Amino acid sequence: MALRTAHGTGADALVRVETAPADELPVGIPADARTVMPGERGPGGQFAGPNSCAREGGLAKRGKSRLVARLGLSNLSEGSAFAPYKRAAASFRRMQCAELARTVGAGTCGPAPSSIVASAALALAWSRFFSDLAAVSGDPDLAGRALKSADTSRQMLLTAHELCAREATARAVNRSPAEAQADLESRLLG
Repeated sequence: MALRTAHGTGADALVRVETAPADELPVGIPADARTVMPGERGPGGQFAGPNSCAREGGLAKRGKSRLVARLGLSNLSEGSAFAPYKRAAASFRRMQCAELARTVGAGTCGPAPSSIVASAALALAWSRFFSDLAAVSGDPDLAGRALKSADTSRQMLLTAHELCAREATARAVNRSPAEAQADLESRLLG
């Protein structure tokens, strides 16, 4: 996020906080590639006994709220025209949060960037829904809504990327060398 001199329709404000453009986003910290420890897999490739992947999965869910983990608190009926779009949005949210954690979040996508990604996924789902309706009906207003929702999703995804990267950098700076070493050893030893 950057403080910028107020401009445009918000020129009467003292300053504006804006998400950086895509070419100015912070790099963040990529996650370490997970290595499977010798003996974790049996001859058929299945896990042999307790494994660190299951532990990591459990740790990844720790502290998640329902608002972060789901796209809404109500369920749509199966006959709802929007239901398939919401299911696709849930899949997109999971993949995008995993990608942010992997590429810029040092293995973590916190609740704030996850929440932003969830909102972006819904905006993208509405964009696709309105676009499909516009394609069938030829309604230019629906096409305009689709484009506006897509642009909103894009902006939210940039914001989530920036926040995830900044959180990873802050976590790395605030850890002592002993904490970093202990974290590395726990990852390797499971």
